[in-house]
Amino acid sequence: MTDPIDRTRAQWSPLADAYLESPTHARGEDLDTILAFADPKPDETALDLGCGVGHTLRRIAARVSLAVGADATAGLLAGARTLLARQHVTNAVLVVTPAETLPFLDGSFDVVTCRLAAHHFIDAGAAFSEVHRVLRPGGRFVLSDNHAPDDEALDRFINTLEATRDRTHVRAHTVSGWRELIEQAGFDVTDESRGTMRIETESWLARSRTPSREADTARELLRHAGAPTRRAFGITADGFDLLKVVLRAAR
Repeated sequence: MTDPIDRTRAQWSPLADAYLESPTHARGEDLDTILAFADPKPDETALDLGCGVGHTLRRIAARVSLAVGADATAGLLAGARTLLARQHVTNAVLVVTPAETLPFLDGSFDVVTCRLAAHHFIDAGAAFSEVHRVLRPGGRFVLSDNHAPDDEALDRFINTLEATRDRTHVRAHTVSGWRELIEQAGFDVTDESRGTMRIETESWLARSRTPSREADTARELLRHAGAPTRRAFGITADGFDLLKVVLRAAR
């Protein structure tokens, strides 16, 4: 059986260029919310966990003394290196590591951010416990990710759709589910912001290079969704909405 980390690396290593240019990842009002919630200071050290090609990392790096981008996939970090060079960011370093076993000393960081990555973590609870360990007392953790509705049928629909499109998708939790995992890691969740992200179906499937059979299944799931599901996710002929949440937690 393929190791989940190996599967993730195989899936995402060739996709750096697509995510460098993806407007869904390069922009988004949640980036501003992340920065506001994180409140990074010039004398601080920050970690961007699951940094991918570095869209959050480069914005955090501009506000702190040192920024570390960590991701399980070296191919995506190669994309991050390209983005950091384009933006003339010189105070960021990149580390290949799974989120669940971070190679950093206790209390190494003042701020940790994690954007659009935790739904891929094999064990999000373990990853958040690692975040708690590497943050200093009084540090801030900001999570931004997709969330499922509280309704079980809608939860099942969006997680099935995501897993059909991307075999490394693990779980988009409900907002209460994300909060519970963070709190179980030892944090106090202090702030929350919700929104949506509009997805154009065909570019979404192309960006992840979803195999044709799975892509057809995803299209069918959207095409045949019932009225409550269509309303919940704004499903139209060419796209749908992903539900987003940003949570701020204090160490």
